[in-house]
Amino acid sequence: MSLTKKKQKTITVHPDWARLPCHLLDLILEKLESFKDILRFYGVCVSWNSIVKHNKTKCLMKTSHQVPMLMVPNRKQHTWDMYDPMTNKFKEISKLHIPYDKRFGGSSQGWLVTVNRDFTVTLYKPYSTDHDSAIINLPCLFPPEVEDGDLEGLEDMREYCDQHIYKTTITADPLINPNDYMVVVIYLHCWKIAIISPGRDNIWRKIDPDEEIFNDILFNSNKFYFLNHNHDTLSSYDSREPYCGTKVTWNNSDNWFGIKSYIVKSFEGDILQVLRRCEWKDSLTIRRTTKVNIFKLDFVDGGVKRVIVKSLGDAALFLGDNSSIYVRASNFLGCKSNCIYFSHDTDLISYGPQGVPCDCGIYNLGDNSYKKFTLLLDDEDSTIISKMEAQPPIWIQPTLNL
Repeated sequence: MSLTKKKQKTITVHPDWARLPCHLLDLILEKLESFKDILRFYGVCVSWNSIVKHNKTKCLMKTSHQVPMLMVPNRKQHTWDMYDPMTNKFKEISKLHIPYDKRFGGSSQGWLVTVNRDFTVTLYKPYSTDHDSAIINLPCLFPPEVEDGDLEGLEDMREYCDQHIYKTTITADPLINPNDYMVVVIYLHCWKIAIISPGRDNIWRKIDPDEEIFNDILFNSNKFYFLNHNHDTLSSYDSREPYCGTKVTWNNSDNWFGIKSYIVKSFEGDILQVLRRCEWKDSLTIRRTTKVNIFKLDFVDGGVKRVIVKSLGDAALFLGDNSSIYVRASNFLGCKSNCIYFSHDTDLISYGPQGVPCDCGIYNLGDNSYKKFTLLLDDEDSTIISKMEAQPPIWIQPTLNL
């Protein structure tokens, strides 16, 4: 008897991704770092869309570790363009509702900081679609003192009011934590520090440290850290009143001239000091980064020990007039690991032009090479560079609009 084999029918089962359990979708969303990936997740289907909306606050909190764009002035349109260093291209975006003819006194949490002629302070969020919530007005910030009746001196101060703030840090996004965020500024020729809590009493308060010139601010674990201009002292203050301060100092053989310094918090919670060595030419109008050194600050026995960092691993840094940004490079297509992305930031607080802002590029910590962004031509006197003199470029982080 012959056996006849029946042809078996193959049934292909297609998974119903739209019906994945919510806890699994939460876990997937938790792993996404890039806003581009979150937006793709958001657009898959109705159920995935609702998961993003339910976790909107968590998604927005990822702002502090997003790859930023470099804002560059557009003289023809009297607005700003967004340069993407990952693609070496300008992004096509709608017109940004932010001042054109100003220097920004910092960038933090996706917000830009400006000082007005009456020395009041305004925060702008360029990526927000809600124009009303994208502007926050703060009171007058301790204007420079002039002699009574010196109207000419007062007018000079107002003319360069946007130089009043050197650097700013915002502790949390005001749209996420409207009642629990602080704005901290280094102002008045880098000599003074002030703090305001807009959601509480909206009053500027001075922190009066010893006579120091400050280069950078960092907020970490309810403390503010301020790095001095000589790169050898770190002052820390509790963010809760009264602002009790402590100071640690280390031996520093670095010549302060020709070095810009920054402090950054790593993913591991370490505080890093970055020393950017620069050289100037043509009567200090042309600047070029030549070398970068990074140190981890180990706090031991009431002091600090600096340990040299030879590699950032999978991390990348974005430094400039902004709050320093530390990202995991592998989460972002085109982002180079073990590299430092620089903008041409303010050298010193002084009334008047800062020189030609041409020092924008990428420094590779692995081979100590430096490459200028392609938005800046090889010609140091290019029209793009000259347009940026009064309004230097600045990093700004994207934020979600859901």
